[in-house]
Amino acid sequence: MSVHILDREFTAKQVQEILRTLTGGDEKIGLALLNYYARTNLVPTTGKTKSRGRPKYSYPDLILLCWLFRMKREGLPVNRFRRGIDYLRKKLPKLHKNPSDMVLLTDSKQLFIKHRVQDKGEIAEVLTGKKAGQYVWAYAIGSLIEEVDRIIQELKSPEEDETQNADQVAA
Repeated sequence: MSVHILDREFTAKQVQEILRTLTGGDEKIGLALLNYYARTNLVPTTGKTKSRGRPKYSYPDLILLCWLFRMKREGLPVNRFRRGIDYLRKKLPKLHKNPSDMVLLTDSKQLFIKHRVQDKGEIAEVLTGKKAGQYVWAYAIGSLIEEVDRIIQELKSPEEDETQNADQVAA
């Protein structure tokens, strides 16, 4: 029986490797920084299992960290990022169902996750409506989720492949 990707958990070293791959090795991603983000509740570890006495990162934690590092690279201050964490964490299962169609919008005060086709009228209103002069940032977070999933598959360890194959044979 294979583990659904939303239920997977990751050690800090695995998260570090995924983040380095995602950023092309340009960003310095130390374990101390990840621990700081967890301690300050920016992106706490919410996994149910532990590694070396510390909780592992859940899949939503991993996506949030990947998004954080992408936004840092784009120049978004970390403190502004803090505001959208809870909203995004609640919406992650919906995002994962069809990530390529989801768009994240923010005016630095509110955060919205919209379907690019079904909610196109609402997206247009945010971008061109009454507050059109206000800075609005749009991000296709679905492409980030797909990229992270691809990295996870590429970095899968041989033991995980063997365990998954054994589970499939047993089923």
